[in-house]
Amino acid sequence: MKQLICEMCGSTELMKQDGVFVCQTCGTKYSVEEAKKMMVEGTVDVTGTVKVDDSSKVDNYYTLAENAYEASNKQEAENYCNKIIEIDPTNYKAWFLKGKAAGWQSTLRNVRIEESVNCFTKAIDNAPNDDVNNIKKQAASEISSLSKALIKLCCDNFANFPSDENKAAIFSNLKMAKLYALLLLSKCGVKPTEFNNEIAIMMNNAVCSAWKNKITYDYNRSEKPSKYLWETFVKCCFACIDILTESINLSDIDKVQAYKNLIDITTKLINARGYSYEGGYTRIWNLTDELNSKYLNNIKRYHQKIKEIDPSYVIPEKTPLQSNGCYVATAIYGSYDCPQVWTLRRYRDYTLAETWYGRAFVKTYYAISPTLFKWFGHAEWFKKLWRGKLDRMVESLQDKGVESTPYEDRKW
Repeated sequence: MKQLICEMCGSTELMKQDGVFVCQTCGTKYSVEEAKKMMVEGTVDVTGTVKVDDSSKVDNYYTLAENAYEASNKQEAENYCNKIIEIDPTNYKAWFLKGKAAGWQSTLRNVRIEESVNCFTKAIDNAPNDDVNNIKKQAASEISSLSKALIKLCCDNFANFPSDENKAAIFSNLKMAKLYALLLLSKCGVKPTEFNNEIAIMMNNAVCSAWKNKITYDYNRSEKPSKYLWETFVKCCFACIDILTESINLSDIDKVQAYKNLIDITTKLINARGYSYEGGYTRIWNLTDELNSKYLNNIKRYHQKIKEIDPSYVIPEKTPLQSNGCYVATAIYGSYDCPQVWTLRRYRDYTLAETWYGRAFVKTYYAISPTLFKWFGHAEWFKKLWRGKLDRMVESLQDKGVESTPYEDRKW
């Protein structure tokens, strides 16, 4: 005779209790007849069709799977569900529980939403008519929660570590959610409107958090950000703009605020400067004229979008005059933020900008100064030529009451 061995867990500790044999390790119960069959040595020839009743195994496996899932052991729960499906491929409860267990094991490196959707689909297809609507409702709820949790994980990652790579992770997982989760929601008869709205809010919040706590904080740590800090800031601005734009496309919720965020980020992107020191000279880095023009046009378009949503919104008549920076003055004094340049910026914003001929002068200045700076801004003779002229101009303006204290450029 063979020793009794539990088919569930392999334990040999089986004891007879209340007329049945009970495994002391996993609790599986065997009738006396089943125990006898397990103890018979050799093989038995069977003619005809034999149907084995494994319902007790399935019930035991399912109980173990539920207990494992409730104990947050999702991998163990999935394993027990697989055992049930091997015995009964149409067991809709096992398919549904496996879908939940697989989905909640997702990480940014191993996303299992597709597996989860496939399991939920099989659960719906195999559910009895009296339970199919309930399964659809639960599947819709689960896949929505799973997808939103995954996108939130991506958004939180971007908020803490804003980068083009983490922006791409948001987009790739959003694409997957649209492809699989929204298809399942449609199969379940659920409109994805609420799902889209919540995802859009997450994306907007991620950008706001990253912008406030990381991007501008890192860039503003230095009065004269290095070229590296400027390049990092620019890349992060590009990523934030892309995410906000996608959030607007995804949902109709609070588009006005999203456009205002875009205006703020784009304006700071245009005005950003980086500094490097080459051969004893300071070089200033900023967007190309082509990109400046592109993003200034984008700002105008964002204002117009807000106007379309809110007819009472007043579109500013002018774009920020500081968008191209004080090239020559910054080259001469070595910083965009120093007393002399603060005086000149005040004069530009509150005197020149108030007349048509002053605005014409400023426009002409910004048209030619980038080229002058590009060719001669690092040359010592260029700085000497302009230093005396600017010093006298600054002194005259200060005598007339134009302040030299820290200054934020006037917004137009």
